[in-house]
Amino acid sequence: MATVRMVTGASLGNTSSSYNTTVETEVIRSHDVDVNYQLASGAQQVSQDQFTGEENDWRFYLSESSPIVPGSVVLDIGGELWFDDAEGRLLRNFNTTTGTGIALGTINYTTSLCVITTYDGRPPNATVTPISILIGDDWSVFKGSTFRTIASPLRPNGFTVRADDFETGEQYNGEADNQGVITGDGITGEVTLQDGIAEITFPEPVTAESLFYNAISFKQIPLDPEILGLDPVRLPADGRVPIMRDADILVLTHTQADLIDSPAADLVVNAGRDKLHDAWIEDDEGVRLDPAMYALDKDAGTVTLANPFTAQDGESNPLTGDLHFVHRIDDMALCTEARIDGTLQLAQPLYHDFPASDTWVASAVYLGDLQARVRGWASYTVDPGDYDGEGQETTAQYNLIAYPVAIDNRGSVPERWKIKFTSTTAFELYGEQRGLVATGSTAADFSPTNPQTGTPYFTILADGWGSGWSVGNTVRFDTDAAAAPLWMIRTVLPGQATVDDDQLKIELRGDHN
Repeated sequence: MATVRMVTGASLGNTSSSYNTTVETEVIRSHDVDVNYQLASGAQQVSQDQFTGEENDWRFYLSESSPIVPGSVVLDIGGELWFDDAEGRLLRNFNTTTGTGIALGTINYTTSLCVITTYDGRPPNATVTPISILIGDDWSVFKGSTFRTIASPLRPNGFTVRADDFETGEQYNGEADNQGVITGDGITGEVTLQDGIAEITFPEPVTAESLFYNAISFKQIPLDPEILGLDPVRLPADGRVPIMRDADILVLTHTQADLIDSPAADLVVNAGRDKLHDAWIEDDEGVRLDPAMYALDKDAGTVTLANPFTAQDGESNPLTGDLHFVHRIDDMALCTEARIDGTLQLAQPLYHDFPASDTWVASAVYLGDLQARVRGWASYTVDPGDYDGEGQETTAQYNLIAYPVAIDNRGSVPERWKIKFTSTTAFELYGEQRGLVATGSTAADFSPTNPQTGTPYFTILADGWGSGWSVGNTVRFDTDAAAAPLWMIRTVLPGQATVDDDQLKIELRGDHN
């Protein structure tokens, strides 16, 4: 027989009741065992059987009426502290530091029934004293909540919260902006992005079990300088580097697509805004209309369909579905202040009205004045072998003073060139990056075509060659383009691919005279 001495009590709000002591006795039932046997050869034999009864579970109630709030129970059982894990299990030898213990019992939060099973070393009787029990109705309903996220710091615009109305079941949704202010569906509150502490107030009481939050946190991971390509010591502690700074030149851009109703010859479509940076017409698949099928006026913001008009692309293939007038506006401005929260202050007002929802801001790389040029002209009796070698100069010379090599910004490229004579007048042109490009003669102007632009790389005039050239003579020179080198680093966060393809566009902007 085992005895559990139970000391019970209840506390709700400011009302308390005294503790009562009850003794509940467990009876271990047994039954008789009949053994029949026959003596051999009349000799008397003694037989003895020992029966051990099994101990029953300890069973007791913590409350007679009200349900128990999960995770609120602390019991003193025989001098040991037992805790409930908020999931219906009673833990013995609970470690408050590690949050672990041995599950040897269960608790029904609705009926308050506790059942403790047998275990090695369990005494035949024990006194159960409640240390902490939270009892009462609807304790899982509240209108406000304060908690801390499991990780921090949090990414701006990465925190959302939701909960269900206690009475109607309506779901309330809230979202934090880049400064941590939480709004949406009547929800108010704030989350501290640095430490993840959230304070939220709902419009109506909600159930605790329906409260969920979603947050994206930052974690600093040491990177190998060999892989990163720079010393991470120079990076901020959180790894975030501002992409825009004070005194940067910013480009604000917005692209809009308008449906063209009943496209027909001579139809004029108005974008509703002037001074367009770029515009075109495309179909539902993104295929662009043949530019010959419309006339574009960027200053007025209009496009006029041709007469006759055919919905086809540049290769005379028919377009699919509806046509859309896609137009883009751009403004450039000087940034006077770039804050860490993403707020930008501009030095002057903008010309266009930009929608806040889908306007993009980019920083422009200022390259200064750029101009194509020819430099390093030299001629040798034999090919020096590489593109920066030297040799004996030729007697024949090209007259650069009277007939300079012509070059323009459109067709120029950064390249090192060689002209190798194959006869006294004929020659071949080689580029260090392009190989054999073209052949020419001193008897005619030489203008090798850049296939990307359809214009010459440069033009060498026939009158500048003079005479005296021989087979094997080599002329070496360099050309610089009206461009500047850019070092571009693209960062893609780890994760599953979300699109079938990805692309990057680079646009050169500039003024010319």
